[in-house]
Amino acid sequence: MSRYIAIIGLEVHAQLKTKAKMFAPEAVTYAHVPNSAVSPVSLGHPGTLPTVNKRCVALAIKVGLALHCKIARRCYFARKNYFYPDLPKGYQISQYATPIAYDGYLTITLPDGKEKQIGIQRIQLEEDTGKSLHDQDLYDSLIDLNRAGVGLIEIVSKADIRTPQEAMAYLAEIRKLVRYLDVCDGNMEEGSLRCDANVSVMLEGSDQWGTKVEIKNMNSISSVGKALQYEIERQIAALEKGEPILQETRMWDPAQGKTIVMRRKEGAEDYRYFPEPDLYPLLITDEFLESVKKELPELPYQRLKRYTQAYQLPLKQAMQIAEERPFADYFERLVQITHLPKDCANWMTVTVQGYLNAKAMDITAFPLSEEKLAKIILMVKERKINITTAKEKLFPLMVEHPELEPMEVAKKHNLLLEHDDAQVESLVRSLITQYPDKVVAYRNGKKGLLGFFVGQVMRATKGKADPKAVNQVVKQYLENAKV
Repeated sequence: MSRYIAIIGLEVHAQLKTKAKMFAPEAVTYAHVPNSAVSPVSLGHPGTLPTVNKRCVALAIKVGLALHCKIARRCYFARKNYFYPDLPKGYQISQYATPIAYDGYLTITLPDGKEKQIGIQRIQLEEDTGKSLHDQDLYDSLIDLNRAGVGLIEIVSKADIRTPQEAMAYLAEIRKLVRYLDVCDGNMEEGSLRCDANVSVMLEGSDQWGTKVEIKNMNSISSVGKALQYEIERQIAALEKGEPILQETRMWDPAQGKTIVMRRKEGAEDYRYFPEPDLYPLLITDEFLESVKKELPELPYQRLKRYTQAYQLPLKQAMQIAEERPFADYFERLVQITHLPKDCANWMTVTVQGYLNAKAMDITAFPLSEEKLAKIILMVKERKINITTAKEKLFPLMVEHPELEPMEVAKKHNLLLEHDDAQVESLVRSLITQYPDKVVAYRNGKKGLLGFFVGQVMRATKGKADPKAVNQVVKQYLENAKV
């Protein structure tokens, strides 16, 4: 394995979140009656003419800008001809010689924290095909054409990826990006985001790439990693035996954990590309481009940089917060109210995320508003409630009754801290007398015993004493009291 280098490029197809299809008038709908969201245009009936969905163009440009691409001011559509049962027209309207965006890049962060830049070769607009259903009938494959004609972008990377781990990081970043831009929901399991991989291997030090093999049917990021790992090992084993690598399309079979031959790989000449005669060239004006630029939100990598630099958050925690835009937006509003980014980050990544995981929900369904959670965080900061009590008692009560006020709930359930210095000092003096051997051990270097005494006081006050004040008093007595 160490003698070979893998050359990997990914082709990511993202379904665009629009109300209508790319070139046809019917609505984009899912889980409806099969073949109900179709029209003569998407079915390719003679005499019908396509029209371009302007919103699809805008969304494609948004992705191009976010990936630092150049935007083509003039481009045209092409017909990609091939026969397949779920392609009703017998050709797909796509782009070939003039993609709408090209020559960009995406920076990925690897698990060890290192960054790598992956080139983006092109982003092209096209229409989706229908869907073949192979498990609905015992004898026949069925076709649902509801998806036929839905707008797609194909994001084609340069062959800059060298390992399955880099491929997985790249795909995860693309999925995060299209979700941030609200261009695609990024659901690979349902097929709204799909990925094909091209992979070859060559001996280290060689300047000649090996024969490229395409892999399809990978419906998760982990599947992409597993399929690439298998295919790299398969190709290396074949080369070591002196066997040739054929240019072909293979399918990932997760049940067997291997790739299987589907067909010999087609080339561009097999598709007989030619300009789409029923559509005018697409002209992108300055005004239209500026209007799209104004729609761009703060992007994931920009937030990540701000979280680690301005907020001083650890990289892993910052990545967890920035992963999903709604989660990051909630965090942002929390920080705006409290001005406590580190405290908010800890609450979001531990307490809130733990609740979401337990309930199998995302932040959009979280019952507690940013204002209410901010009040709990501020109550802790202002030493009105113990952090442990806030997380273990007040927070569960509030998510069950989000309409209530945190302070009122804390008062009703007797959760607020009691600042009774005389009581704390009395308890500490009693403990000093009760455990003189532990006092001596503390003074001889066992500083961890501080926690023992603090814990005893907190237990005696049923958690209502101020931990910070208790810590100070205990430390003072341990160091100065006579035993």
